[in-house]
Parts: sequence; C-alpha cells; structure tokens
Amino acid sequence: MEVANNNKLPFIGMELTKIGKRLETCVYRKTTNKGLLLHYQSHVDARYKRSLLMTMLNRAHCLSSSPDIFAEECDNLRGIFLKLKFPEKLINSTITRFIESRNQQQVRDVQRNAPVRIILPFKDQRSADIVRRQLSDLGKKINSDIRPVFTSKKIADDIRVAEAKSPLINQQCVVYEFKCDLCDADYVGYTRRHLFQRIVEHKHSAIGKHLRDSLNQENKDLTEQFTILKKCRGKFECLIYEMLFIQEKKPKLNTQSDSIKAKLFST
Repeated sequence: MEVANNNKLPFIGMELTKIGKRLETCVYRKTTNKGLLLHYQSHVDARYKRSLLMTMLNRAHCLSSSPDIFAEECDNLRGIFLKLKFPEKLINSTITRFIESRNQQQVRDVQRNAPVRIILPFKDQRSADIVRRQLSDLGKKINSDIRPVFTSKKIADDIRVAEAKSPLINQQCVVYEFKCDLCDADYVGYTRRHLFQRIVEHKHSAIGKHLRDSLNQENKDLTEQFTILKKCRGKFECLIYEMLFIQEKKPKLNTQSDSIKAKLFST
C-alpha cells in the first residue's frame, strides 16, 4: 500500500494533491524520468512529430485540474521538447492552437447547453416529427441545440366569449324581492322567464314609478337591489310562494296584496 506524502499521492501518471477539502490533479513524472521521447531529427514523418506534441498537450489538459496547473505543464513540455530539438516556433504555435481550440470547444458546449426554442403551430404528429428531425440536423451543422415548441390553436381564439353575467341575472322561474337602497320601499314578485328580463320591465311598473316620482332616478341600474327569495319548479309553485312572501313581508310597492291569487290560496 502506498500512502500520501505531504498530502500528495501519485496515481497512474497523475499526482493527487489534497488542499483542505478539495483535490487537485496534475501530470506526474518520476524523479528518474529523463524525458526520452521522439527526437525531432529522427527519420520519422513530420506529422508523427506534430502529433506527439498534440498528444502530450491533450494528456496534460485532461490531467490538470485548473488552468494554472495546465499552463505550468505547458512550460514543462516546452522545455522537454526544446531538448529534443523541436523548433521553438513549432512548439509555441502548437500550444497556441491547442488552447484556442479548447476555448472554442467550451464556447460551443455552453451554446449547446442553452437550447434555442422555436414556437411553431401544431398541425399533426407526423409533421411535428419531420420538423423536429430537420431542426436537429440544422442544429448539428451550426453547433446549436434547436428545439421546436408546438402550440395548438385554442377554440377561444375563434369564438368570442360572451360577457359573464352574475348568477342572479341568469336565474329563471323564481320569486324575487326588490328593496330600494335609498328608502324602505320593497316589492315581491315572481317570473318564469330570466330575471334580467323582468328587471327591465319593472322600469314601467310600480318600482319604476317609485324611482321616478320619489327619488328622481329613472335610469338607475336595479340589478343589485333584487334578491331571489325562492327557486321554484313551475308557475303554480311560484304563485304559492309569491302569495306567502307577500303576506309575510307586506311589501309597500305591491298593489296586489289582496289579489285574487292571495284570496284563492289563503287559509
């Protein structure tokens, strides 16, 4: 077993260094290493000599945990290859191209991680699959992640939504009560139609006369002054409950408190 020495431990060509709670890695060379690599004046094709330099740079980049460590290893490689009679211009240009290519790769990776979303209308699944495949091919050519976002057409876009009316307005077949909000005048009645229709008609009834003569408010909106006393199932039930509520509340604006209906159903 091999233990760490001064928080450093060599491991398969790489040295691990413990700094606090984090680890740093760099290229490891034994003390007996003489830097014996391919000599530039050897009878080998020039492409193999350039490839050797690129290979050592790529190895250093993969094993270095930070840019500073990689820069230090580049200086070490520069010294090693100068001893092997590699031209300094070739060494410096190769290192520069390698660093630039890595920076461009990082930029492409960042762009690829941030997808470009295109909103398209949804026609059918077959068309959607074709568009998705075509955008994927285009993204590979320009090094971008292009993703389609399909939206379906809403029925509400074509159909005009009617103005919502309050539950009171849409009621029908009910016994209702009117209470004036400026005095104690009230009225009890019934309708089998929608209540809002009956409210409009009341502008010409005893309620309308009360508003014109007593309060001088002929065009006032009466909706908020009406309340439903009973929801009925038919005209006969409406007549019964109208008579009972008239007897109970004795509304001031009703002129039929002793009407035929009240006499027929009173006990």
